[in-house]
Amino acid sequence: MRVGTRETPSLKRNTLSLAHVFGFALAGVLAAIAPIEVGPAIGAVGPAAIWPVILGYLLVALISIPIFEYTRIVPFAGGYYGLAELGYGLAAGKFTALANYIYSIFVQASNAAFASWLIIDTTYLIFNVLPPIWVWFLIAIVTLLISFALAILEVKNLGNVVFYSNIIMTIVVVIFAIYVIARSPYNSFYYLNPVNSIGGWSGLFFATAIVGYYFYTGYGSSLFYTEETKSATLITWIAIYLSLTFSAFVIAINAYSEVVAVPLKDLSAVASAPIPQLASWVYYVPTSALLILNILLALVSFIAFGGYGGSQARLLWAMARDNFIKSEWLKRLHLKRNVPVNAALLSLILSLIATFGIAGAVFAVYGYSADTVALVWPVTATIGSLTWYFHHFIPELGLWGFLRKHPEIKWSAFRKYVAGLIVPIAGIAFFTYTFYEGIISNLVEPYFAAVLVALISMAGAAIYVAYKARKGDLGESVVHYMLAEMGKLTGKGQDGGQSQGGEQGKGQGK
Repeated sequence: MRVGTRETPSLKRNTLSLAHVFGFALAGVLAAIAPIEVGPAIGAVGPAAIWPVILGYLLVALISIPIFEYTRIVPFAGGYYGLAELGYGLAAGKFTALANYIYSIFVQASNAAFASWLIIDTTYLIFNVLPPIWVWFLIAIVTLLISFALAILEVKNLGNVVFYSNIIMTIVVVIFAIYVIARSPYNSFYYLNPVNSIGGWSGLFFATAIVGYYFYTGYGSSLFYTEETKSATLITWIAIYLSLTFSAFVIAINAYSEVVAVPLKDLSAVASAPIPQLASWVYYVPTSALLILNILLALVSFIAFGGYGGSQARLLWAMARDNFIKSEWLKRLHLKRNVPVNAALLSLILSLIATFGIAGAVFAVYGYSADTVALVWPVTATIGSLTWYFHHFIPELGLWGFLRKHPEIKWSAFRKYVAGLIVPIAGIAFFTYTFYEGIISNLVEPYFAAVLVALISMAGAAIYVAYKARKGDLGESVVHYMLAEMGKLTGKGQDGGQSQGGEQGKGQGK
């Protein structure tokens, strides 16, 4: 089986540049909304709010080493599940794929809830007027429709739109932050000293674990475009590191602008404000300018979500290409643009269902108000955050499994053990800690219900994969075929890879 033949249609290869991949990673992180999202960091450590941002960046850059090494091995539109499959076989890979896709549905629902919250609560806080509930749903629908419309663009056009819109908007946000900093009379090295964190060093490290690294977890959306990237195994990890570094600078400078915008005694009011940016920047920037800025942030968020919508569609398409999902309709690509339009359409429908289901439940139980508008987003994000853990655990150790199968790969022992074993074990321990402290340790409604939804979803994915495995119907392993075609492996290691991905896949696909 050759990847990209008439029987197995291919995405448009050698199309995206380093700048495009940088843009997709930046859109996943969405540094442009930094002034909106730094409130938790301010609330966690107070004056030292920039430090969870900086330490979170360093932490993500470290624990993501196995994923970066994976991008240097093979480009795969299925993203994370390719590494799980290379390391531990079809069942592990397909569970990771399904868990990742379920996560993506809740992420899109969370994106829609964020856009609705940002526009409605900004309007409410500035004009003291709460738009009716149908406006919330209209904004959510428009968000997902725009995401779909962008996701089905020819990939280079999508890359250009995502890159330029996010870069321009992020620069605008930085200009606003610098303007606030320049005008504030409260600038001081006090805010740059990590020991001034609420709770000292322990409080700072706790905030980094629970708050800091979440700023950057969206970079993974760029992985799903690697089959369409020029020299993907050379530039993908570089583009991601650059985007993380750039994002860290943007988020840190926004955090600093908000803590120095008010007297130290008023900082708690900023942290607890529905939109901290409005509570702090309003002393230096006219409310009309902040309203326009937040509307522009919502519009750029729509575009960034389109980048994520494209990755979501490619993940679903990759599962269909593997024949894990038996659907010729999902496997089809647009004849001229070579993009998975059908997969994007189904993803749109499922995301709309998730959005309406979660928001409808919250509004039915708690009513419609400015507070519940602000509640829908974190509730939906909690479901997404919890499912995020499940598609990361296996790939984190997948590199080690792959290296053990292929001793002919000439890596130093240091590189193998650090990238393949030490860092993943530390990463899983860290994820387990944040899973408990950030989600499980203090469950109250409606977050308890959100956790149940996430766990039931993951249990359903595990049961479905186990059922398919029992029937011998897990499909094939295109990522193994791709690796073999690249000719990187030789001898026994290569045969082993082909056997698992080819003969085993063919047998199970019958």
